[in-house]
Amino acid sequence: MTSSINGHRSGAPIARRGKAPTLRVRNLSKLFAGQRALDRVDLEVCAGEVHALLGANGSGKSTLIKVLAGYHQPEPGCTIEVNGHRLETASPRASAAAGLRFIHQDLGLIGALSIAENLELGGNYPGRLWLSDRAERRAAGQTLARYGLHADPSTPVESLRPTQQTLLAVARAVENGLESGGLLVLDEPTASLPSEEVRHLFSLLDSLSRRGVTILYVTHRLTEVFEIAQRVTVLRDGRRITTEPVAGLDHERLVELILGGQLEALSHAGRGNTGTSVLEVDGLAGGTVASATFALAQGEIVGLTGLMGSGYEELLGLVFGARRPGKGRIRLGGSPLPRRLEPAQSVRRGIAYAPADRRRYGAIVEWTLRENLTLPKISGHGPLRWLSDRREAAEAQAWLDRLAVKPANPERPFETLSGGNQQRLVFARWLRSGAKVFLLDEPTFGVDAGAKHAIYNELRAAADAGAAVAISSSDTEELCEIADRILIMGDGYIRKEISGAVAPDELFAETLRASATHADLEGARRDAATG
Repeated sequence: MTSSINGHRSGAPIARRGKAPTLRVRNLSKLFAGQRALDRVDLEVCAGEVHALLGANGSGKSTLIKVLAGYHQPEPGCTIEVNGHRLETASPRASAAAGLRFIHQDLGLIGALSIAENLELGGNYPGRLWLSDRAERRAAGQTLARYGLHADPSTPVESLRPTQQTLLAVARAVENGLESGGLLVLDEPTASLPSEEVRHLFSLLDSLSRRGVTILYVTHRLTEVFEIAQRVTVLRDGRRITTEPVAGLDHERLVELILGGQLEALSHAGRGNTGTSVLEVDGLAGGTVASATFALAQGEIVGLTGLMGSGYEELLGLVFGARRPGKGRIRLGGSPLPRRLEPAQSVRRGIAYAPADRRRYGAIVEWTLRENLTLPKISGHGPLRWLSDRREAAEAQAWLDRLAVKPANPERPFETLSGGNQQRLVFARWLRSGAKVFLLDEPTFGVDAGAKHAIYNELRAAADAGAAVAISSSDTEELCEIADRILIMGDGYIRKEISGAVAPDELFAETLRASATHADLEGARRDAATG
């Protein structure tokens, strides 16, 4: 991977501007039920460049990608050219034939199938007359070696780390027909990846770019733009605001372009644990969590982080009862909770949990926003406790407006929202329930800068009102901005607690140190045991 100087990459490949752009989009508009998602957008992505596409949730990024993928039909008057050839029909088949490949947030991998089987999906099987498992595994092994993936081709994909799954999806996209003149589109590929694993993906993308592959990179992590991209296009409210070289921008200017104004600074005092303990966890274990002991106090926000596989990504689900713990005790307000705690029991006791995978575990996607919002606490009215759709819709509307969910239509299906708006809706649901304890896994996953700020302020307001809040996150900047205390996990244990202000780089260094310290201790124990 090339080095960075003042936030910009040194030695990054320069887009070959003497050639026709790999992708040229002109006058792209798209309407949904009379609402304009895209308004006469122009976009050019030069051959061999990494081009970042930015914008707030609802700005039109997802719609633009779906048009390119052939999922949506653009309005009349739009032209799309790939390597100088006009894309005549909007269909997935035509998009693939033109050399467009997509890595969505849902990677499109089948977890129960092997690496080799996933690589062959959508491509050509080795052998002309029959299928050969041996030939398939041999071809898969050669592909894995080219992309730095060290794994047995027969390994089920569901057992791979998130980064390995992302690299596998990229390898499949490139191998299945993406030549040097094609375009690879990546939609938030690092949203759920810890910092140390993002390096592997960036190294691969850098290599592909140098080989001539053109990359359109969608992200909410602005620091990534300065590290990997040469140019950036910003969308706002369905319109292209600007396309500029990354070298002429800084973080503050990018935020202004995305939001249309400056972002107000958030006050963070790092107060530490000063209130009465609301939730106490003692020796909780299960999955990758070996043993965790900690407490949450009234009025505080506690951050939880670590390296992938350290247990931080599973701990809050264990506390809530979404996963069955192997051992340990939990007390709420001084009273012990059942050892086999069920999620319904947690909700009744005022414990809220928002999982990182909001579509699969955090919502009923076919239901409306109103139904998803009011599900945990359905309020009846009158002596017979009748349910009123009108009252429910009015209350839902107020919460949608408060959390700036767009479009703010209570009867809209949850599945039609962008990822960031889905996250805001899930969070609004738990705020409405009046929970005493908030357990949130990756609460701003896929959420833009403005929406993050709104969620942070709501979290702080809930804490100030007496709630205890715990956030597990791989985003060190997020934790340093919002958390009063930060707990770092290593190999299933809470290894370190940080109170007060800390810089993201310092937090990441402490995270690595917590894991390394445990590894050193285990090595010393093994040496002592073997004499």
